[in-house]
Amino acid sequence: MKSKIFAVLEILLTYLVLRLLGIALRSTGVVQWEQETLGWSYTSEILFIAIPALVIWLARREWSDYGVSLADWPTNLDIGIKAYLVRIISVGVLVAALMFGIGYTSFKGGLLISIGEVFAIALMVWILQRQKTVASGKSNLVITGLLLLFPILVGLAMSRLTLIVVSTVVWQFFSGFGEEFVFRGYIQSRLNQAFGRPFHWFGIQFGAGLIVTFLLFGFFHAFNTYDPAIGLSSLSWGWALFTTFGGLFFGILREKTGSLVAPGIAHGLPDAVGEALGRLFGWM
Repeated sequence: MKSKIFAVLEILLTYLVLRLLGIALRSTGVVQWEQETLGWSYTSEILFIAIPALVIWLARREWSDYGVSLADWPTNLDIGIKAYLVRIISVGVLVAALMFGIGYTSFKGGLLISIGEVFAIALMVWILQRQKTVASGKSNLVITGLLLLFPILVGLAMSRLTLIVVSTVVWQFFSGFGEEFVFRGYIQSRLNQAFGRPFHWFGIQFGAGLIVTFLLFGFFHAFNTYDPAIGLSSLSWGWALFTTFGGLFFGILREKTGSLVAPGIAHGLPDAVGEALGRLFGWM
């Protein structure tokens, strides 16, 4: 019981530090310069990753226990690419909603995207049951690189390529892996260590770690529209809703593969490509 209480307190304290740092950094000159020049704050994201990484390092724990491992990476990369293709369902719903003037931060938009996420989860579980071991990951590495280059090449062809578009590709891919490290790597793994994984569902073993983490992941995104320092005082429950289901999608990949490679690719790749294209075509 003590180990469970300690794990929960550790996570809550780490999460609180992340939130307070995020709020404090938004009002600094460095972050404001990054957002104006690059479109995103790399400093904030690095600190976001560094806090839980420091906790793991100070506790002298094994990185592989938190999904930081390249074991069987060709298979996990293959799963990640397939998960990227599956997530086109929910991303497509998001783009369609924006084209019809429905914001993804609204509850209606969040509900529509959530329906797409549910279909994506069902399809991904079906794919995972049929996944085979992949010997080489070279072709998937090339595919990943080409997908990341695609928005940049489109921007060049349209004569609209800017530093912010290039930065969006880099930051969103980096940020996708960063969020996966914090949520599916640190939080989900830490809870699994304390509470175990006693449940089974379509070949996926899981426990409280998966459930708590995807709920926390959604709640975390509700604060994306909350920043009193710049006059934002509302919480985005629509954003929280569809990212909750997105968190379940990524969490399932983490539990099935034991690595952050698949959820990192599934999270970072569509965000990088989709967000950059959205900026080029004025959807975002």
